[in-house]
Amino acid sequence: MECRSWHCDVLRRPGSCSEEEFDVLIIGAGIGGLAAARELSRYDLKVGIVNEGPLGGHHALDRQPTVTDETAASIVERYRTEDVIRGVFDGEVVVSGDRCIRPRYRHLILNTGGLEMYTPIPGSPKVVPASEALMGEPGGRRLLVWGTTEWGLRTAMALAERGHDVVVADNSAYLRDVRYYQKVRDRLQKLGIEVIHSAIAKRFKDGVMELSVNLGKRGWERRSLKIDGVVSAVRTVNIYVPLRLGLKVFYSFELNSLVPRRNSFGEILMLDGKGKSAGGSNIYAAGELYGATYAHIEEAQGRLLAVYLASKMGREDPDKAAKALEDFRARIALEANWLYNLDLRLSRGTDYTDLYVEPNVIDVPGWPYFWPNGLDEIDGDQIVCPCTGLKISDVIKIVERINKGRVEIKVTSDSVNKLRHIKMPTLAELGGGPSPCFETLCVPNLAIIIGAIFAQKPSYVLYGKPKQLYESAL
Repeated sequence: MECRSWHCDVLRRPGSCSEEEFDVLIIGAGIGGLAAARELSRYDLKVGIVNEGPLGGHHALDRQPTVTDETAASIVERYRTEDVIRGVFDGEVVVSGDRCIRPRYRHLILNTGGLEMYTPIPGSPKVVPASEALMGEPGGRRLLVWGTTEWGLRTAMALAERGHDVVVADNSAYLRDVRYYQKVRDRLQKLGIEVIHSAIAKRFKDGVMELSVNLGKRGWERRSLKIDGVVSAVRTVNIYVPLRLGLKVFYSFELNSLVPRRNSFGEILMLDGKGKSAGGSNIYAAGELYGATYAHIEEAQGRLLAVYLASKMGREDPDKAAKALEDFRARIALEANWLYNLDLRLSRGTDYTDLYVEPNVIDVPGWPYFWPNGLDEIDGDQIVCPCTGLKISDVIKIVERINKGRVEIKVTSDSVNKLRHIKMPTLAELGGGPSPCFETLCVPNLAIIIGAIFAQKPSYVLYGKPKQLYESAL
């Protein structure tokens, strides 16, 4: 078979890959993975951590207060002594410089973290991911940070401390993390950071971003902001390795992301042909892939997963793992109730059916538009896949071709049924190829944004649409 991966030059070298055995292999050195590794080491297990970026992931970049009194960076510092293999895992081998390792493992923990979405905005201002902006210069002094989550506000404060003029905006009708906003409100004001929600990005031209802001009973207000660029703090889960391993992912509105089904400990579930849980696996989700976004919750979940793994390997009392889960779920019910609700659906299915009902995406929480009344309101020049240059207009043409004619989209009670029967393009039809760029950045972008435009389930773009939905057409 022809090698079409990004590291083919390493794999083609004779004898380039050496085998190495692990009890547990952890992909990614985020807080959840680091906490799991530290805990597992107490059970005399051989644990390997593979990581390419900074230790702790994005949590190591901003040094701002979190929702607790501790900074995420200080949590990362507790794990500075953990040994890490510098490299990338593609689902089969670890490539570390010129070295190649073919790992053999009893258990695999995926701690692959998240990525900032490249949010399409009318007029195509420069969009820089938050993590990239914090690791270097974001390319301007006047910045619009998109996203009112804890991470968005932390990013804004970090950039303001570095001398940038920062405004935060979001299309959400409410602040996405009210608890954190209230904690840092005085600090935001001291740094001169304005926070705007219910904002729609209308256009960007000559260095000016025009927003339309919903003021509730007072109507709409037009705002003009002089900016040099946009910093996207809208995070989606990095599903590169799960896709390489053949794991199915589904949309979660709590995370604005695609995630695999898993049980409450983090063990990824195998699914039957109908998407029903059919048992566990030796692959586990930690950190953001689990759904945890607060740094202290990621740490607690990593420790929980370690105790569970130790019990599966006969190194720990199963009753202790069960008690640890009970304590963890009680904690998230109080501190992150959305994660508690997500846990119920991912682990037990909707209404305890073992089936997860993926929602249609009628608007993208992190995308700077609300749901349009028709395709004419969408700026077709906006790029949705930075890896291939694919534009929204290209996607619309593909959908029109698949449906043999013009596709009219209006969200009304009369047309919702018609929307359900629109045939959707698959990733292959959208021109996707095997590359870490496409799979890491474009797959979640395409699935989520196309789902928003056409009121579809994102998994339809990944896996195709069930045939029974083709019974009627436009």
